[in-house]
Amino acid sequence: MKRKLLYAILFAFSTWLALATRSHHQWFLPIVVVYGGDIIWAGMFLFFLRIFLTKPPLWKLALINYALGVADEVSQLNQGPFMQYLRSFTLGRLMLGVGFLWSDIICYAIGTLIGWGIAYMIEEYLFPNKTI
Repeated sequence: MKRKLLYAILFAFSTWLALATRSHHQWFLPIVVVYGGDIIWAGMFLFFLRIFLTKPPLWKLALINYALGVADEVSQLNQGPFMQYLRSFTLGRLMLGVGFLWSDIICYAIGTLIGWGIAYMIEEYLFPNKTI
């Protein structure tokens, strides 16, 4: 239970940090403003998945996380009326994104690797027993 709580805290903090890169540009270096949100988003989503998916090995969850990020990015190529309607809401825009960028695919890979590294340290050093 403590492990799930830690992942929930990491998810909440990552969410705040990713949103901060979009809304408080003055806090961050320009490169972080451009790419940081997408990198953090990928790690954030890995923490979210780990709250609920505790059985799969972490490396498999990281692959699933990256695949979902790529699928989300590819879905941005769909500019149909329904997708545009969903993106007209703040939550839809945050969840679905608005435009396909190849750089986001790289950001998701980096973010997934960073998130995997953090999760690996949590599971190997903070909570070495495999029970959750």
